[in-house]
Amino acid sequence: MSRYSTVSIILHWTIFLLIFANATFGGWMEEASSADKLQYYELHRSVGITILLLSLVRLGWRFAHPWPAFPEAMPAWERILARATHVTFYVLMIGAPLLGWAAASSGGAPASDLFGVIPWPNLPLADESLSETLGSAHTLSVKAIYVVLALHVLGALKHHFFDKDVVLARMVPFLPKRS
Repeated sequence: MSRYSTVSIILHWTIFLLIFANATFGGWMEEASSADKLQYYELHRSVGITILLLSLVRLGWRFAHPWPAFPEAMPAWERILARATHVTFYVLMIGAPLLGWAAASSGGAPASDLFGVIPWPNLPLADESLSETLGSAHTLSVKAIYVVLALHVLGALKHHFFDKDVVLARMVPFLPKRS
């Protein structure tokens, strides 16, 4: 069985955890009192930029280290759906943080240090109406991540429990190898 590289596996699960955490922080940000809102915004922004940067690293790593081959018995439609899901994930993992950053920048949010340590500028945008449009696009892209994530998880579970093939074990190091 051919697995993903260790770097691919670490990036995959790290980005997943950061997306999950950032969805939580975004919810807290929306519900926070005005006194706490900036604190959650800065955390959400810091994690979002981290997701963006790690996704760019992951994309570069992906080009240099191809995916393992699909199982021979895997139908063509599943191969196409798997590739489309992965490409869509890359677009969303890069696009959602960019849209959020652009929305905040164009809305006049103050530039802040990532995690209170790394200086990070706003994008050179200043248009309140653009901010609303970009914010809506950011929200839509986050919802799209949820849909694609659900398809991705369901597909992986189908392969593991119904097809009993190696697809899930290639990305989950502790799963037993299957032939």
